[in-house]
Amino acid sequence: MTKFSKVLVGGVAATLILTGCGRADKGTDRGSAGAPIDGSPATGDISVWAMGTEGELLPKLVAGFKKKNPDAKVHVTAVPWQDYTKKVETAIASGDTPDATLVGSADLANFAATGGLDQVPPKLVDASAFYSGAVRSATVDGAAYAVPWYVETRSLYYRKDMAQAAGVSAPKTWSEYPTFLAALQKKGAKWGLSLPTGAASTWQGVLPFMWQAGAGVMNGDRTKFTFDTPEALKGLKFYQSFFTSKLASRNGPVSLGEIEPQFVAGSTAALISGPWETGLLKSAGGASFVGDKVGIAPLPAGPKSNASYIGGGHWAVFKDAKNRDGGWKFVRWMSQPDVQKQWYDISGDLPAVQSSWNQGELATDPFLAVFRSQLKTAQPGPNVTTWKQVTAVVDAESEKVAKGVTSPKAALRSIQAKASTIGTGGPR
Repeated sequence: MTKFSKVLVGGVAATLILTGCGRADKGTDRGSAGAPIDGSPATGDISVWAMGTEGELLPKLVAGFKKKNPDAKVHVTAVPWQDYTKKVETAIASGDTPDATLVGSADLANFAATGGLDQVPPKLVDASAFYSGAVRSATVDGAAYAVPWYVETRSLYYRKDMAQAAGVSAPKTWSEYPTFLAALQKKGAKWGLSLPTGAASTWQGVLPFMWQAGAGVMNGDRTKFTFDTPEALKGLKFYQSFFTSKLASRNGPVSLGEIEPQFVAGSTAALISGPWETGLLKSAGGASFVGDKVGIAPLPAGPKSNASYIGGGHWAVFKDAKNRDGGWKFVRWMSQPDVQKQWYDISGDLPAVQSSWNQGELATDPFLAVFRSQLKTAQPGPNVTTWKQVTAVVDAESEKVAKGVTSPKAALRSIQAKASTIGTGGPR
């Protein structure tokens, strides 16, 4: 898949509807973590599902696993992203699963709710080695059901040439944000910043403002949603301010590839996007355009932080795995820093293991350095089975705020009421 379509892993993947027979009918008695995995080499056949480009490229990496585990053989099946939720659902329901699978972070809670995933065995990996946001996105109800593999987050891309001409530097705080964008507008941009205004996954652009203000969208024990807080209101009001001050269009982009030509033309001077954006801008404007005219900076900090959204992909092992031991040894090998760096070299996916960033291009590229910094404060959405339903409400209410149809206070009141009705999924 393309770098931009990695957004699908973070939050736009097709909604999984847990129906049918088998494990889907067994409730939420997910048990506890199984037996530990020893340090001996893996043996036997290990069947693995991986999606999109990852599935196509993974065999290049697997050759290294074979050298370390000569008596094991990994069989990789590439699965299209658009088919994967149904395929995993069907496999869990029938009990006919591979050993391990790549899982988009937004789908983990739904898969774990079936009882079809094995909990990560004790001491398989050191959780502190990963970015904390990635660890949280691999955890459901306090239990780890997957090991993070790659991550993505979003930072601020801006027209460096226009900023230099205006004599301004990238904003570091909320208070500097509007002044910076207005300066870019004075140099010819119609819009200072592109923001989502209701398209699918608008929430990934809106919730960071709430997080930056100190909001949490669930209570501490994750039994209810908490959108009706002063901090959330402060964040949503800040989001609204970009539109009321005409720094951003009330009609944000709705399709892939829509904003890049505007950014290249200079009609939009800044946007918030992930590491895939560099490639898209090279395609739209050329490598020299990116080198000469594109700057990137961490998101400006609000009252509490500069939190961004984190997405990515994890490795999970099925409860019905025929080679559980081999599956988890494969996952453990994939989490080694050198292996994660090799995977970046092959695929461009950003490592979830922090120490992997101390090698090669990951350690020296200035654009990647920004994402490395951003990942330290990046947060996932709540890992509950109803989250996709709730995000649809957030998307719709955010659109009303952006277009001036409703106030931030009324929008949050509606989000809270509907989210409370939807619930958190809880024990079923």
